[in-house]
Amino acid sequence: MQSKVRIRERERHILTTAVQLLSEVGFDRLTFDALASRASVSKTTLYRRWPSKHELVVDAVRRRVGFSFTVPDQESFRADVLQALKLVNGWLQRDSAMLRTLVDAGRRDTNLREATERQLAHPLDGMWEEIIDRAQGREELRPDVDFSWLSELAQGVLINRILVADVSVTDAFLERLTDEVLLPAFARPS
Repeated sequence: MQSKVRIRERERHILTTAVQLLSEVGFDRLTFDALASRASVSKTTLYRRWPSKHELVVDAVRRRVGFSFTVPDQESFRADVLQALKLVNGWLQRDSAMLRTLVDAGRRDTNLREATERQLAHPLDGMWEEIIDRAQGREELRPDVDFSWLSELAQGVLINRILVADVSVTDAFLERLTDEVLLPAFARPS
């Protein structure tokens, strides 16, 4: 029987290889045959752990990201939002090619789209909820708005610029987004 450490190392190797292959050939052309060959494992090994390609790909991307998207309390809503935007921006810019591939393939594959949303989008919602909870505790937010829009607005702008328009996002842009869009929409007027 193989040790757990060896199994984890092999799984990490498979997932790293899957990300590389995904970046090279895209989701549609990524096959278990090609991955098994490149990772030097059997297809049985792949299917035993991941019953479908979309589960394997989303698991590979999720583990690459690591989802340590947490923002330590920055003492203000503005600073928390800006820090969150920087985290999301860094991730989107680093993995933009791979994420474009997933978004494009998700348009054709409902299972992939649902798995991507569940594994990649929803964990980010928790980060925004924590920021909102802290800001509400500090009475920095307007009581009359729907805060579920914060995550969608903030990430939507970044996703559009980075994944759709292929435009780099600077810290100056993130400050403008915070000060000119998000704070007026959600923060209590001072």
